[in-house]
Amino acid sequence: MPLPSLYAFNQLPLNAQIGLVVFEGTFLTNRFGEHGDYINLYHMGSFFAELYYDAELNYMHACRTFVSSSQLEAYMDFIDLPALS
Repeated sequence: MPLPSLYAFNQLPLNAQIGLVVFEGTFLTNRFGEHGDYINLYHMGSFFAELYYDAELNYMHACRTFVSSSQLEAYMDFIDLPALS
């Protein structure tokens, strides 16, 4: 089954988004967010998704999607993405 488009993905409820990202996306790396969250980066075919995880509460509470390679700058210290920069 193909992955949904960015628009179709963003119309899904958060729990469905998280499930699709975890089980169908390609994990790339993670980083520590400004507010203490861990942020996991996934490639979803035609877009990227970030899952925000609160380790203290053991809870994934947000998903952010984007297509712009400029949004990957926060990850440049953690992963080599020369073709996307």
